[in-house]
Amino acid sequence: MRRALALFALLGACGSAEDSGPLPPDGGAPGVGGSAVDMPNPLGRDRCKPPAGTTGSPQTIEQAVALLNALPKPTSVACFVESLDRPLTILSTNSVFSAQPALSTKSPRVFIKTGELWSSIVIAGDSSDLIEFGYLIPGTLRSIKAELHLPLQAPVGPSAPYDRVMFGETGTGCGFCHFGEQLEPVSGISNVFSSVAFKPRADTHVSLEGLRLEAQTCSWQAEPRRCEMLAAVFGGGAVVEGAFPSSMNTFF
Repeated sequence: MRRALALFALLGACGSAEDSGPLPPDGGAPGVGGSAVDMPNPLGRDRCKPPAGTTGSPQTIEQAVALLNALPKPTSVACFVESLDRPLTILSTNSVFSAQPALSTKSPRVFIKTGELWSSIVIAGDSSDLIEFGYLIPGTLRSIKAELHLPLQAPVGPSAPYDRVMFGETGTGCGFCHFGEQLEPVSGISNVFSSVAFKPRADTHVSLEGLRLEAQTCSWQAEPRRCEMLAAVFGGGAVVEGAFPSSMNTFF
């Protein structure tokens, strides 16, 4: 989010808002979209799972931070995604009009829906170290936005994802693109802001099956980190396509 100004100047726009255990020894991924997928995964470790006292279906940014804090350190973006409950609901876009731009259609930006919380990741590229959060305030088309840079070397405070997106003292970098920013009351945190939420344009949509194919054909030898991210999405169980509210606007 801190790069929002640079991206705005460059592009003239800003972007939108049960783990099943270790993979089998043969590398197959169980139950992806209801069927087994031959997806080699030489991680050399078990997939991350939500530790006791946390949830793999975080409903708020605070619950997502609690999950990240409890996961093994250093905590990567891939580990966070692995720990999320299945079926995993996602929507992918190749749009570069964002402070967290997609690298390409093959390495898109992926929105992960857990309740009203949309967590977004990018499969590869400079933005792949970020998790952006957008909590869609119930009954509105506004979202509370926050961001963390990973890997986390140690637990972070509850205000950390909000601190990162601050721009000055009275707003966030997100407000340059997501207009109508206003302060939101959140217990114990004084710098939480909401603004108008946007969804990706339909012509930037990357299909679930297209991304699944990237996971199946990714070369672990040539692109280990990209493959790890794809395996984080598809290697732990069923994955289904989600959708933003039909009445939500796109940025342009």
